[in-house]
Amino acid sequence: MRGGLFIVGDRIERLLSPADADAASASADEVFDAAGMLVMPPLFDGHVHSTSTLLRGTENSFPLELWSYYAINYGRAFTDRCVRAAVMLTAAEMIRNGIGGYIDHFPQTRFAHVALEAHVASGLRVGFAPFFADLADEDILGIPLDADIMRRLSPLAPRSVEAVRDMYVDLHACTRVNDRVRLLLGPNAPQRCSDRLWHLWLQLRDELDLGSHTHVLETSPQAVHARRRWPSGMVAELERVGLLDARLSIAHAIWLTGEDRDRLARHGVTVVHNPASNLMLGAGRFDVRASLDAGMALALGTDSSNTGGRHDVFEIMRHMLTAQRTPGSDFGRWVKAPDVIRAACEGARALGPQAAPGRLAAGMPADLLVIDFADGGLAAAPISLESVVVHGDARSVKALMVGGDWLLKSGRIEAFDEAAVLQEAAACATELRQVAQDAADMLASLHGPYQGWHASAFGACPTCGGS
Repeated sequence: MRGGLFIVGDRIERLLSPADADAASASADEVFDAAGMLVMPPLFDGHVHSTSTLLRGTENSFPLELWSYYAINYGRAFTDRCVRAAVMLTAAEMIRNGIGGYIDHFPQTRFAHVALEAHVASGLRVGFAPFFADLADEDILGIPLDADIMRRLSPLAPRSVEAVRDMYVDLHACTRVNDRVRLLLGPNAPQRCSDRLWHLWLQLRDELDLGSHTHVLETSPQAVHARRRWPSGMVAELERVGLLDARLSIAHAIWLTGEDRDRLARHGVTVVHNPASNLMLGAGRFDVRASLDAGMALALGTDSSNTGGRHDVFEIMRHMLTAQRTPGSDFGRWVKAPDVIRAACEGARALGPQAAPGRLAAGMPADLLVIDFADGGLAAAPISLESVVVHGDARSVKALMVGGDWLLKSGRIEAFDEAAVLQEAAACATELRQVAQDAADMLASLHGPYQGWHASAFGACPTCGGS
């Protein structure tokens, strides 16, 4: 529709026709002229690890299980300063890419309060989901790696159930006063949690009324292990214990069965599709068409900077649109732009029922993205959501507002000093790479044992529906 929005405080008061817009502008404190532009809900990034934004240009040519040891190695060197720089750099990239909110599945839990403060400073809507886990891949998947090297890579013992509980209770008290940063439970993955942590997950969800975010069935070996541990499957077990509900969002979910999809759809679970990361790690291809047919609620994610590349939902939208347009396939069933834009904007549902819902309407939070059709790849394109999906990029992002506050306006980040953030992040990234280099030989020694395991374990899962 043509017209405008009248915003009071942090809410959209009403939608305006062209005639109403002229009258309202006379009494407004500020007028933003978006003539010839598209005003739409912000994009939402449903799966991110913020600390990885300092790890650009590092190792990304290994399957997930081997790659993760490199990521763990970098994690040893993080400090308060590095965590703060990583979160703010992530925020700058999100804002410039028209992303108004994201889920931060956060591994560096000893720095959780530092990250929380940075998220508040960013102005973005964030689902903050600190990790917890007490089982390691090399043990549960039977990867024959040197135990001494594993101890040196992971000098911090898994946190006890009591420590995890205390962390969440403390963080919950800090986030209750902030409506933009919402605490989520962040189990690393169900198979990486013992039965005691599953029980704690359920307890904290109900006691603190928290949503949850986790990795699910990301690789074929994970799917094989899940069938061994839970004969009915991981998703069925999550349903059995009562963890499937609309407060849960799951990342990847590549190796689902048809029954899994039906269960997830029935319970309103949000499934976050991470196509660039899935391809980078050789993990498999998520079946978008089958997921849409099952009625699953989909969101889009960029994952780690050192597996998924840029935090750029425009790029991810095009992945979703085109990935399954294979030769000879039924083009009548190809994914269309409306499905993609819905996944790109409505993933905010994963933050909870009070989050911005991915639409512009009276009474809704004043979250909006202004797309300029005169710049970048959208020049000469018709003003439509279809054009945004196929041709949009960061160059087209003119402005971004969250909760009535401009985070980006006329190409300038308003929420914080971007130049200072970039300078600090560059310095911290250099430090991390230097410290990690000390373990290069130790990591290289893992390749031989891992390669043997990989050859036998990383085949197609005979019991799962990954494609």
